[in-house]
Amino acid sequence: MSYELPYSPSTVFSALFTNGQILGILSCGGLPNISPPASSDVPLTLHPTLAQLTTPHSTGVDRFPFLRMRDNIILMNAFYDGDEFQRDLFTMPSFTITPGIPSWDPRGWKMEKYFADRWGFLFF
Repeated sequence: MSYELPYSPSTVFSALFTNGQILGILSCGGLPNISPPASSDVPLTLHPTLAQLTTPHSTGVDRFPFLRMRDNIILMNAFYDGDEFQRDLFTMPSFTITPGIPSWDPRGWKMEKYFADRWGFLFF
């Protein structure tokens, strides 16, 4: 399957939506679950990590093209407020998506200073 899209995601919303479509995720809600293994046609940056395959978590996490961040969100969930993270992700400057770069390519996601100051620890 080809993931060449007729448009380039330009917002966090559209990038996460596109990545969810690639993974077959229909919504971000629902009960925590483990991620299924990815098929070979899914970009490697969206393949689930061991933590995703073994630890129940929100499927919204699976949409990000940052492996370490996904693991940290799952493994550190008792140490930060997930609702605050989502609020900042969607209502504050969080990421700028570079036009022309696929949503699954982390090089196309530029973290904004406010978000980096508040949530950068999840990426290391």
